[in-house]
Amino acid sequence: MKFRSRLVVNLDHLAYNINQIKKLSPQSNILFMIKADGYGHGMIPIGRFAITELGIREFGCATLGEALKLREELNELEFDIYVFSDIQLELLENADIYLKRRIMPVISNVSELDYILHTPEFKNFPICLKFNTGMNRLGLDVNDTPLIVNKLKQHGRSSVHHLISHYANASSDMNDHKINVIQRSSFEEIKKFFRDSGITLERTSQSNSGAIEQKTGLHEISGDTHLRPGLMVYGPSSINADVTGHFKGKLVSTLETYILRVFEVKKGEVVGYNSTPCPEDGLIAILAIGYGDGFFNRYSGAHLYHKGFEGVIIGRVSMDMTHIFFPKEAVNHIKAHEIFTIWGGVPGDLQKFSSETKTIPYELFCALLPRVPRVYRLN
Repeated sequence: MKFRSRLVVNLDHLAYNINQIKKLSPQSNILFMIKADGYGHGMIPIGRFAITELGIREFGCATLGEALKLREELNELEFDIYVFSDIQLELLENADIYLKRRIMPVISNVSELDYILHTPEFKNFPICLKFNTGMNRLGLDVNDTPLIVNKLKQHGRSSVHHLISHYANASSDMNDHKINVIQRSSFEEIKKFFRDSGITLERTSQSNSGAIEQKTGLHEISGDTHLRPGLMVYGPSSINADVTGHFKGKLVSTLETYILRVFEVKKGEVVGYNSTPCPEDGLIAILAIGYGDGFFNRYSGAHLYHKGFEGVIIGRVSMDMTHIFFPKEAVNHIKAHEIFTIWGGVPGDLQKFSSETKTIPYELFCALLPRVPRVYRLN
């Protein structure tokens, strides 16, 4: 672990973002997506704060392992956990975990549903169903809706705990994008079929971050009981720049490192692996972060900022260090041992860095390895 490179997580900003989501739809419940170690921010501290300070009672994970860790680390707290993708229900030992640890698998195919319905131990277990309404990833086939309803009835089931779908193009306009319109309509038809067939839907949700930002899937509009925010909880927007949004979040994290060394260079002098030449006279600052920390070589060419000067990552990022080239005007201003903020210091710097590196904020957050400690701040 490093001691001067760190991801500083501002819990006040997390609280602000959750409260903004609640204001968008006061009647909706929040199913907080906390997978991939809280999008790289630390699942356990984020989860504990969300429960004890923000009143969150439902979380979404991707894997059973994530859910089990959340349950074990926060075992004194009351909350529900959903496993959305890697449920591994067919393994006997995993089925036992679901039953004993109050973890709910999200069923995405008929064979998984059959397992639940035919296993006596799951007789009173809540059923969560996910339908593929057009994303063509995981999900029950819409055409199998009558079959699924019949199976539920044959086994004495009169309710579904949570009916779920997921938008594929929520970053685009929810009313103009053809697939968004089809998915919304399809989910409404599925809900209607269940209800017309006498199956109670205790909870329903379709809207992820981009849809929520566009006020789609709110309880007041669609009647869905839940929203499933992911990236937006951590600050960045999930919608395209040309789409109108109704959410302005605060970036939850700041990635900091420090400067190991600075030195002046002349035009043509080379630095680092592969001996990259400097484009002009200037200053090199060597940062104590590299691909061993989840800060990758493909980030070369992206711009970073320090003390009002714009620098650029030059040459190859190495395992433990990164070269930043600054213009000669920065000489005598930028010093060794100073804290250097990679993102979270200048408004919009994360989005710009993401664009320049041809990544998305999800990737930047999740890529950071455990060698970069997470530090939590409040007030």
